[in-house]
Amino acid sequence: MTIRTVVQAALLATITAVLAQIAIPLPGGVPFTLQVFGVFLGILLLGKKAFWGMLTYLLLGAIGLPVFAQAQGGIGIILGPTGGYIIGFVISGLVGGYFVELFRFNLTGKVSGVLISLLIIYFLGTVQLAYVTKSSIDKAVGIGVLPFIPLDILKGVIAIVLSKYIDRALPRAGINING
Repeated sequence: MTIRTVVQAALLATITAVLAQIAIPLPGGVPFTLQVFGVFLGILLLGKKAFWGMLTYLLLGAIGLPVFAQAQGGIGIILGPTGGYIIGFVISGLVGGYFVELFRFNLTGKVSGVLISLLIIYFLGTVQLAYVTKSSIDKAVGIGVLPFIPLDILKGVIAIVLSKYIDRALPRAGINING
C-alpha cells in the first residue's frame, strides 16, 4: 500500500465519519444518514481503493471513536442491529469499486458500482438486522431497506454527478488521485 492510498483512506474515512453525523433517527432503529453517500463518493473517485477508506472507518469505530451515526462508536455498534450496513460499506468499497474500475470510471461503471454497492449494503444490513432483532427478513427489509431506497438512489445520482466535476477539477489543480 502506498502513502497515497493511506492518505486517501484516511480522507475517505474522515468524510464518511462527518457524513454519518448528519443523522435522522427513524422508527425501527435504522437512522437516515449520509454514510452511503461517502461510500459512493469513495468508489466513484478511488475505485476499489475505497475499500481501505471504508475499512479504516470501520476500525476507527470498532476501537470506540465516535465515527458512526449519532456520534457512536465501539464494537457493540458493529455487532448490533445496524452493524451489517457498516460491514457492507467495507465490502462495497471493494466490490463496487472494482466494477467502477472494470468500466474505467465511465458512466456504466459508476452506475453499476453504485447499484452493486447498494445491494451489498442492503443485503448485509438486512441479514444482521433480522438476526440481532430476531425479526423476519420481511420485517427487516421494511425497516432497513424500503424507507431508504428513494433517498439512496438520489444519493447515488448526486454522487455520480459530483464525481464527474471532481474528476475534472482535480487534474486542473495538479492532483491525480488514481495515478
